[in-house]
Amino acid sequence: MPKSTIVTLPPERWREVRHLRLEALLDTPTAFAASYEEESALPDEVWIDRLTTAFERDGNMTFFAEADGKLVGMAGANWPARAKLRHVAEVYSVYMSPAQRGTGLASRLLQTLLDELRRLGQIEKVSLAVTAGAPAPLRLYRKLGFEIVGRARRELKIDGRYYDLHMMELHF
Repeated sequence: MPKSTIVTLPPERWREVRHLRLEALLDTPTAFAASYEEESALPDEVWIDRLTTAFERDGNMTFFAEADGKLVGMAGANWPARAKLRHVAEVYSVYMSPAQRGTGLASRLLQTLLDELRRLGQIEKVSLAVTAGAPAPLRLYRKLGFEIVGRARRELKIDGRYYDLHMMELHF
């Protein structure tokens, strides 16, 4: 069984994050608003900046999962600075490499993110969107306490096909 850990990363590891993100966009394109083509064209500085602001700076935190020292998963959340909205965080960019799915690592990764959001003290609600028709992520989010609160119809359009999203919330 590979040794797995949940970590934050310094900007120097941006190439690994870029590789994982591009893997995610190729593996499950319906899970993300961004496309492989858009993200693969980003300059190095954007990737470095993403890690520079990836943890508790500018209302943003990102955690990564490693298995035997290799980056295999990620989950991030952000929240606005505006006084009326800063109690709500939005989870984004959740991904786990296919070889790690079903191991419980995704649950640990997201639970770490949720625990840290709760620790901040200001976050009262966490929201996310998940592609309708994606049973595994839906099960994971429900297991962690998220509930479906709505459906956004025809939210994503990929190669001429539309996808609906379930809007989910978790209240602390």
